[in-house]
Amino acid sequence: MKVTHYVAWIGHACLTCCLLAAARPALAQSVITESAIPNPQTPEGPFPKCDFTIAKAIKPPTIDGDLNDECWKTATHAPGFFRFQSREPIHEQTEAWMCADKTHLYFGFHCKDSHPDLIRAHETQREGDLSHDDWVGLAIDSQGTKRNVSQFQVSARGTQFTQLEGGTADNLTWAGTWKAAAKRVPDGWTAEIAIPFSILRYPKNAKSMGIVLLRVLARETNAEIWPYVPPAGDNNPLPYVPGFSGVEPPKFAPHLVLLPYILATGGGPNAVTGGLDMKYPISTTLTGVGTLFPDFRTVEQSVSDLSFSYTEKYVQDRRPFFVEGSNLLQDNFLFYSQRIPFVDEGAKLIGKEGLTTVSALAANTNQAGGQTSVMTNVAQDLGLFSQIGAAFLSNDTGGQPTNEVARVSGQYGTMTGSRQSYLSGNYTGSWLGGSTMDHNDWFQASSYGGHGKLGGQLYYTETTQGFVNQLGLVPEKDLHGTGFSVSQYDNLDKGNVEVYQANISGSTYNHMSGGFFHDDIALNTYCMVRKGYGFEFDVDAGKYWPYVDNTVTTAFSWNQKTLLQQGRISFQVGHREDQPYEFVSLSQGILVTKPFSLQLSFGYERLDGTVNTQSIITGTYRLNSHETIGGRLLQQNGNLDAYLSYGRRVVKGTDVFVLIGDPNSPRTRGQVILKLVWPL
Repeated sequence: MKVTHYVAWIGHACLTCCLLAAARPALAQSVITESAIPNPQTPEGPFPKCDFTIAKAIKPPTIDGDLNDECWKTATHAPGFFRFQSREPIHEQTEAWMCADKTHLYFGFHCKDSHPDLIRAHETQREGDLSHDDWVGLAIDSQGTKRNVSQFQVSARGTQFTQLEGGTADNLTWAGTWKAAAKRVPDGWTAEIAIPFSILRYPKNAKSMGIVLLRVLARETNAEIWPYVPPAGDNNPLPYVPGFSGVEPPKFAPHLVLLPYILATGGGPNAVTGGLDMKYPISTTLTGVGTLFPDFRTVEQSVSDLSFSYTEKYVQDRRPFFVEGSNLLQDNFLFYSQRIPFVDEGAKLIGKEGLTTVSALAANTNQAGGQTSVMTNVAQDLGLFSQIGAAFLSNDTGGQPTNEVARVSGQYGTMTGSRQSYLSGNYTGSWLGGSTMDHNDWFQASSYGGHGKLGGQLYYTETTQGFVNQLGLVPEKDLHGTGFSVSQYDNLDKGNVEVYQANISGSTYNHMSGGFFHDDIALNTYCMVRKGYGFEFDVDAGKYWPYVDNTVTTAFSWNQKTLLQQGRISFQVGHREDQPYEFVSLSQGILVTKPFSLQLSFGYERLDGTVNTQSIITGTYRLNSHETIGGRLLQQNGNLDAYLSYGRRVVKGTDVFVLIGDPNSPRTRGQVILKLVWPL
């Protein structure tokens, strides 16, 4: 018996050795450099070589994080990265590979790390916050305009983040999908990425694209980059994005994406409704979006804080119909989507066709008396830094006289070294019921030097008393005045201070009809030390007729290099409206367990004995990379709103949302909502 066991053991050992021997050739096929990766020599001249060729992939790689696929052997190789926004040497080097076939771009990364225990990879949710993790990624200028890029990032954990040119909604089928995987190796970690041409905005007959590769170590200040970007590009690298030839994207084949939904509500009132979102790429660069009876009840809108303001505050809009393409128009004075509270049917045309940017929207509703709104904006790039544009808006609310607004704008820009300078201006006119309702003018001269250099702006503006823009955020009228700001910031690779910034700004305004309006002078400073502690000191003084205001703000923050445990406390004291004023805010993230985290915030405002308070507790339980349980308690001056939610966002299949309560109600509502969204 013992002899039998002994023979069996020998046989098992021999089999193991054979398997290991067979595995060696596969392991040896990996292209990663086992020895140290030397820092590459910095190219000479202000404009280094900027044209490369992407190798063809005969067989696509398996996206699993291993770099042992045959295609990597013949792929275009980046043998070492350069420091971006700094001339400090790289201590943890990176190498990468690129190849392409007729459907995808493929990228492989080998990230050396002599301290693998310091690699950070906490975010598990796709499209989550990777700013505190180690990640690699790429920026693709698919149209070669050196103006705009789409970004794709994957962390050392394999978590993906996408930022498509122009902005897009968070449905994965709607936005378009791509693959990535990461794997730990003895000397660091590796990653593979596959980007389908179908989610890029490339022109007809494209043969090249601008590409930049990036690596970020959470524990370091400045990123690594390849190819090389000279110091002049530290402020704005886009003019230096190199072109990569050899791509053969497929002939454009438009594909209509339909996202119908069914929503069932129980408790106030009981109902079953439905709607439809549509997305159709008119070309590879222009996209049409339509919606019928969109549902916004499951969208948690931003909550404005309690801090004092004489004018209306901007609140970010998170509704998907308005998020799509929102990056193409970021002027809230002209168009503020919160001015359209309801939509029954809507359509958008968004995109950038070569040097022409288009953003157009039409929305209609019969709710709340009815509203029909139209917005169009067209801008034409002139060179790398100049642009002209025109916009038109129309709004008809509840049978009232139609408000129309038109704007012409222009910008002239130059670049000398790393310094960019601009002269900008626009003229905006308004009409109500066909009658002229005055105008707004704005002119600005600005200059930005980049890291460690002074930058600033000087502007003049006037808004007449009769100016009307029902679709814009126009906080003040009957004014004309000037303002300025001077600022400096830097990200440092050495010393205790890692980031600092300082800004001095001022303005003075008078009424167009005569008499003083308000003025202000402010100093704002901030610095963060390398251990993740931040310090802030602000002084603000001025007059707002008929009051004299002055405040001093101090703030301290901690754990700024963590994802879920950041904290901040601030104190503001002084006078507002000639009355004693106090404002205190506190926020703290708590990692209860790895999948469960809390975010706490508290605000306290006191103005001449009148007290306002706000408390928010937000909880998130990450079931996996695409399922989350969440909830929030919101208390404002004694009113309490609570809700719980479940969300499932997947690449293929049905998205599911369950909501108990109402995230946008001032008080808790006893309702349950089930929403199902599936792509067609």
